[in-house]
Amino acid sequence: MSWRGLVAVVTLLAAGIVGGFAIAEVLQSSPVTSGAPRPVTAESPSFPSNPREPLEADPPQEALRSNLPLRDVSVGTDNYKFVFPAPRGWSRLETSSNEVKYKKAGNPTNTYIMRVEQVVSQHEKIPDMVQERVDDLRRDEDRVRIPLGARTYDALEVSYVHDGYRRFALYTGSTSPVPTRAEAEIAVTGREVDLPGMRDLMTKIIRGIREG
Repeated sequence: MSWRGLVAVVTLLAAGIVGGFAIAEVLQSSPVTSGAPRPVTAESPSFPSNPREPLEADPPQEALRSNLPLRDVSVGTDNYKFVFPAPRGWSRLETSSNEVKYKKAGNPTNTYIMRVEQVVSQHEKIPDMVQERVDDLRRDEDRVRIPLGARTYDALEVSYVHDGYRRFALYTGSTSPVPTRAEAEIAVTGREVDLPGMRDLMTKIIRGIREG
């Protein structure tokens, strides 16, 4: 199996795009009277609304560093097995036979974590996989933000609120000889302060993943 370099993804990571905030305007209207005083029907009446809950403070652990020492690990079965680099000393969590997660030992899960999943059996094209991830986030999470230019045909950089914490995530798919078909999904999630290290780690995984 031959692996294509994901130039668009690496360019996106190097650009370091971070989401901004949308600004809402509140318009107020005043009733107009003419002649003798009489009741006036309100236009665009305002209804009480609950303000958004404030975000929880990020855990205080130090930010994810760039240029971490890495070692080769694998995921999948003999027929569909991939080798890829993971940080040395991180704990391995096997959520299924075709998916693994790695996190720094002792850190809470809402600091940073990486995930690699073998998805070749799903026969999905990479753009469809990216859209499916967007749909999942918008359905399951709050305050999803995708900055302008942070989504390409094979990659996504997004932030969202989960359990009161603002989270940042990078997603991409690796390819096979079949054009655009996804063979593996790679994800790195963390805090805003972790973004430089997350982009560096994602780039290393993209360059190092291969058939086992």
